[in-house]
Amino acid sequence: MKSNVIIGSRKSRLAMIQSNIVKDALSDRWPEINFSIKEVTTQGDVDRTSSLEKIGGKGVFVKELEYELLNGDIDFAVHSLKDVMPRLPEQLMIGCIPPRESPYDCLITSTPMKSLDDLPQGARVGTGSSRRMGQLLHLRPDLKPVTLRGNVETRVNRVHDDDIDAIVIAEAGLNRLKLDLGDLYRLSLADVMLPAVGQGAMAIECRREDTDTQEIIAAINDQETNDCVTIERDFLRTVGGDCTNPIGGFATQSGDQFHFKGMITSVDGVHVFEDKRDGDLTDRLGYTSAKKLISEGALENTFGQGEEN
Repeated sequence: MKSNVIIGSRKSRLAMIQSNIVKDALSDRWPEINFSIKEVTTQGDVDRTSSLEKIGGKGVFVKELEYELLNGDIDFAVHSLKDVMPRLPEQLMIGCIPPRESPYDCLITSTPMKSLDDLPQGARVGTGSSRRMGQLLHLRPDLKPVTLRGNVETRVNRVHDDDIDAIVIAEAGLNRLKLDLGDLYRLSLADVMLPAVGQGAMAIECRREDTDTQEIIAAINDQETNDCVTIERDFLRTVGGDCTNPIGGFATQSGDQFHFKGMITSVDGVHVFEDKRDGDLTDRLGYTSAKKLISEGALENTFGQGEEN
């Protein structure tokens, strides 16, 4: 067993909070091991203004951490799972999924609201997500989406500054940051907006050959979360998309049964394809859901072509 373990993390405040959650949990389980965090700057951190598609889209928050792993400079990396590509480099694997935070999105506004219907006609709503944009416009075609980048605090401040009427943001980030919204208001969108695949979950990525690290991180794996996000990522992989595409997928578990809903939408909200199904892990709910939506022409009407799996 290793006596020293180096954790790779992005430098943002939220990323460091998540990495310290993992570090503290592992330190409790393995007090004899010295865990340290190495901060790594990713491409997505360097350019905080351009859209993710313009700066490379796929994997912009994880590639540099994967380089560190492949070079042996860190033992494992902590990611927000929704940022992790559905297909990893051959030498790497997701070795652990800790317990999930809230998977849902929320609306931040300067006045209290009971639903999206309370937003004024033509309201300017900030989001950096094509998935959120497509769902917003499907529900409220009159809304004016504003492309938003930057850390959580920066995005929230746009509402404080009266630059926009509202933003849509992940609840998990707000919860982990314990962010004080001051005079702003928060409305859960759990009932009307399907989350991104893996939203609210963290992923611990390590080398396939490093069985010592795999044994260490397995101590904080949450099997229910792991099973649910496996279904979700199976959907994303089969569709052939990534976190920059307008794709939603969310799985829950009740006993030995899983419940999955998948969605592909056009960014303008005109086309929305959805599928719900129940079953156990052997039913490959994410895969079968994706194949159904593909057969219905979802990709031709949204963003592209799927992948066989």
